[in-house]
Amino acid sequence: MKDEKSPENRRFEEGRLTREEFEALNIRRTPPPAINAPGVVLLLAGTMLVIHACLQLVGSDTYNRVVLTLAFLPARFQALPELGGQQLPGGELARVTSFFSYALLHGSWTHLVMNMVWMLAFGSVAARRLGTARFIGLSMLAAAVAAAFSMVLNWGTGAILVGASGAIAGQMAVAVRLIFAHGGTLMTSLRKDLSLVPPEPLVQLFSNKAALIFIAIWLGIDMLSASSGLLSDGRIAWEAHLGGFLTGLLLFGWFDPARSS
Repeated sequence: MKDEKSPENRRFEEGRLTREEFEALNIRRTPPPAINAPGVVLLLAGTMLVIHACLQLVGSDTYNRVVLTLAFLPARFQALPELGGQQLPGGELARVTSFFSYALLHGSWTHLVMNMVWMLAFGSVAARRLGTARFIGLSMLAAAVAAAFSMVLNWGTGAILVGASGAIAGQMAVAVRLIFAHGGTLMTSLRKDLSLVPPEPLVQLFSNKAALIFIAIWLGIDMLSASSGLLSDGRIAWEAHLGGFLTGLLLFGWFDPARSS
């Protein structure tokens, strides 16, 4: 019968490998997970995916009611002639909850997939650094500030804000302060444990060439998409992205667990 044992197994049984060496070899051979992202990021992505899929299966009346209940609308806070004095679904409660619930909705599959990719890439960095509770807290605050920015700049209109990109912009700001810290780059960050890296101080960040180029490219793509419809089948809420990004950039220190250690 053919001996199917690996060379390491045979060497271990023959006494040429210590148990520690044998176990180390097998640990190194273990394949990495297909998606190397924190559980909270996968949970949020899965929740948004399920919500969007379910909304594709309901009738138009139910779809419209759910969207108008959960989405963020500046019209909730003003009397618009086109509403004819009617109250929007969700009532008074939605004036508070919609600052956060809108982030769970997406206008299309393209919108959802793009946000999930950005969250898996940059939200994972923020989640590993902050931990589950602080990550959720910062994401909710970034979403709320993003909605407030959108309300100020869309006051008096019937604009509807949906999507997690405001919260993700806040997560990305955290990642920027870690990835580009102390001369780091996107490539070198792949070899670092960013959960332990001291963040780039704000003053130094604004003189960090690599960080500024990254932020400029991101803002440029954002503004181009907003004005041309590029990469999107709906209006890009650049003002919400800016609000979320500034939240993460300026308040990261208050959420960073390393600050209190």
